[in-house]
Amino acid sequence: MAKKILPKTTKVWKSTKNSPSAMEIGEESAKLVGSEDNLIVADGRGITIMGPLSLVTDAHNIRRGGLFVGMNDFTDMIPSTIVTPLPKQIPLPPVHGVLGIAQDVAFFQAFLV
Repeated sequence: MAKKILPKTTKVWKSTKNSPSAMEIGEESAKLVGSEDNLIVADGRGITIMGPLSLVTDAHNIRRGGLFVGMNDFTDMIPSTIVTPLPKQIPLPPVHGVLGIAQDVAFFQAFLV
């Protein structure tokens, strides 16, 4: 006997029936659609961003690979040469997150006594 395949449930929210923008939440994906040219999709393949992108932050606040952050934006204007070698990224472990967790654990341990 063949196994019956059930359709996946999807919820869609729009401000009006004919609105091009919508939020679509499925069992394995989430989509935020602004128009036919702009969308964000999170699914099993990863996160897809389509359209112009604007990040309102400096390079030091963008973390890559969990460890590397960009150099100061001012030093990025200085050319890297043999005489003045400048890296584009520096390793900066996210220690501030570990310190916050340590403080939270100490707070909750106080209730156990």
